[in-house]
Amino acid sequence: MPSRGPLAWHLRRGGAGPRRGLVMAMQPSRQHVVDMLRRLGFPELADKASRDLPDPVGWDRLEAWGMQHGVSHDDLISWFGGSP
Repeated sequence: MPSRGPLAWHLRRGGAGPRRGLVMAMQPSRQHVVDMLRRLGFPELADKASRDLPDPVGWDRLEAWGMQHGVSHDDLISWFGGSP
């Protein structure tokens, strides 16, 4: 089962445990990003995200958008529950 953040999870084959080399990353919804930004105290950035970002938001797109607005890759990872 995927986590809420950008953490990757291993797909399981027949319940036999993680398969090496097959990793899938969850894409957050635009609303999840907007809600997170508001919760973190960035209401203006949340409003901009609701206008600018597609739904769902790919991680490459989110990272590029964040960099344009002063949000680093490490910030995004941390906010979504991962660790850089």
